[in-house]
Amino acid sequence: MISKDEFRAAVIEGIKRVKDIDTVDIGNDEDFANVGLDSLDAMDLVLQVEALTGLNFGEFDPSQARNIDAFYGKAEELFGGNA
Repeated sequence: MISKDEFRAAVIEGIKRVKDIDTVDIGNDEDFANVGLDSLDAMDLVLQVEALTGLNFGEFDPSQARNIDAFYGKAEELFGGNA
């Protein structure tokens, strides 16, 4: 099971990779658009998080997770608390 802190770290690392930047400052409830992610970047972020965590979101719609809180909530929903 992955903790929310571990998931957040994976999302932050994913954003860094997608945007090719060194630092990311984003709150858990802050929209990913605030760090420059658009809809195409959001799909890339899902792929990065999958690679970093080993979770498989399948046919996941990134618009359902516009911030870290919502993304982690979706992971909990999909993996039955075994995220």
